[in-house]
Amino acid sequence: MKNKILLVSFSDNADHQDTLFGLYEALADKGEQDVYLLAIKNPKVPLRKSNHTWLVDCPERPGITKKTFNIFLLGSLIRKIRKEKFDVIYFESLHVWNLPIMMFSGSACTYQVIHEVIPHEGDKQVKMVDLMNKAVVKLSDHIVLRNKKYIDDLIKRYGIEKDRVHFLELWRRFPKFTEPRYTKRVLFFGRINPYKGVDNLLEIAKLCPEIHFDVIGRVDPQMRSVVDELKKLPNIFLNNNYISDEEMREAFINADWVILPYNSASQSGVIIDAYKYSRPVIAFDVGAISEQVEDGISGFLIENKKNQLFAKKIKHISALSANIFKKYSKDAYSFGLVKYGVDSAVNRFLEMIKDE
Repeated sequence: MKNKILLVSFSDNADHQDTLFGLYEALADKGEQDVYLLAIKNPKVPLRKSNHTWLVDCPERPGITKKTFNIFLLGSLIRKIRKEKFDVIYFESLHVWNLPIMMFSGSACTYQVIHEVIPHEGDKQVKMVDLMNKAVVKLSDHIVLRNKKYIDDLIKRYGIEKDRVHFLELWRRFPKFTEPRYTKRVLFFGRINPYKGVDNLLEIAKLCPEIHFDVIGRVDPQMRSVVDELKKLPNIFLNNNYISDEEMREAFINADWVILPYNSASQSGVIIDAYKYSRPVIAFDVGAISEQVEDGISGFLIENKKNQLFAKKIKHISALSANIFKKYSKDAYSFGLVKYGVDSAVNRFLEMIKDE
């Protein structure tokens, strides 16, 4: 018997959209479930639209904005959801509108993904994320985590019953294998927040004057002084502007390796994007990063805060022959496709909701 499923993300984040849209399309193609999608009106990534895709002019981000109080739109949306009598409602990202939908969704069983169990210290959204986590733990039937490491932390921090917590790895829509370009460049990608280790990046770049570093991401104001120091280095290319999907793709395939010198992390979508574009990674072994990197296969894990070892590894991989580097690229892609491809994610998702 088919489940009637609603997949929800009001996020303007391209990663959340790609994750949810990929799941929606794969489930629709599989044809075993009656699946619907609810998302932001103007998504950043491609979506195959139908009468089962509901796109709404909702407030951006999980915070409080003027659009948050559009009671007419929110009310009509809840009525529409109740009318369809969904068996399962799955929320991919945090958002204030998730809460009233959970409260008034009828008999649907609700699943909410929490991406950050322990909000990153120094992140200006830390209090909001913590409050949202507490609210969704109370209101949703099930909580979904992207890593195993923080399951016990979630249970202790928010007092949730263990049988309400599920582990479901991230996924992406993967293209075909992308041939290396052998550019001798490494990429640091993503919003430059305090926990992303831009302080480590500065030291590592100084230790590798012969290596070209592409640093692409919007800058958190707290990190402006460190980024200003990065700008002074001749081996750093900085792009702190908004970039399109095509520019993002070009940044990844133009690099040989993707680096993550983070100070802390839960899981990283950047790692999956690296695999998606057939690029291996070098990362500090923090948080749940070790669940995402097969050391020596899809990349390398470096002991936390060992910047000299990180720099030494970058120098080592930059000297690899083209054949060896291509093998690393193929291994990273194959590892990522099996672990994070949307086709395998569909089966894991269906297994998670099978008793609903």
